[in-house]
Amino acid sequence: MNIKILELTPERLPESAELLTNVFHSLEPLTAALHLPRDCYANYVRAVCEYCLDDRFAVIALDQETDRVAGVALGLDDGKYQQTRHVIPAEYRAAMDQIDDFFERLDQPLALIEGQLTFVFYLAVAPDYWRAGISIAMLTRLEEILRDKNYEYIATEATNPKSAGAFRKQGYTEINRLAYASGAGPFAALPGDCTLLLKKLA
Repeated sequence: MNIKILELTPERLPESAELLTNVFHSLEPLTAALHLPRDCYANYVRAVCEYCLDDRFAVIALDQETDRVAGVALGLDDGKYQQTRHVIPAEYRAAMDQIDDFFERLDQPLALIEGQLTFVFYLAVAPDYWRAGISIAMLTRLEEILRDKNYEYIATEATNPKSAGAFRKQGYTEINRLAYASGAGPFAALPGDCTLLLKKLA
């Protein structure tokens, strides 16, 4: 396996969006709880990728032996996230609003942070490449890009223990945690919780 971490390019965007759709549509608990049709979710993911590509806040892990995208990491500011909402069909927006309410409560400690901050919005590795250190390598490169753009902090909302563990290994610190059962809507019956993690870049 010969993995190289690269910035996302327009040519690799469709494959990267497909990887994110495959991983999150089936494996990520909040996404699965929404029961979004796959095509609907794929359109949303592609919109997120396009915003991240424009801002150059996106990296991929490329398997140079197969010329295959093995992983994707995207950074997204909150304002840009709000702009992606237009691709969600009207019948699913109420559920998305409930999820947004949940994350607003989770993210309350960030109001005390002074300095430029952005989020790791998506971090995914294709199952064939798990446990190869790809998540850490992508996070390292994404953080380098953000430092060069004078970001001081990076946060993430880890929705499952596996992803939270990857961020902790990279030096992220837990600053809040919220049980899914404390929310409303389609994910209130989910077991477990979501963890807000933060890392100082500067």
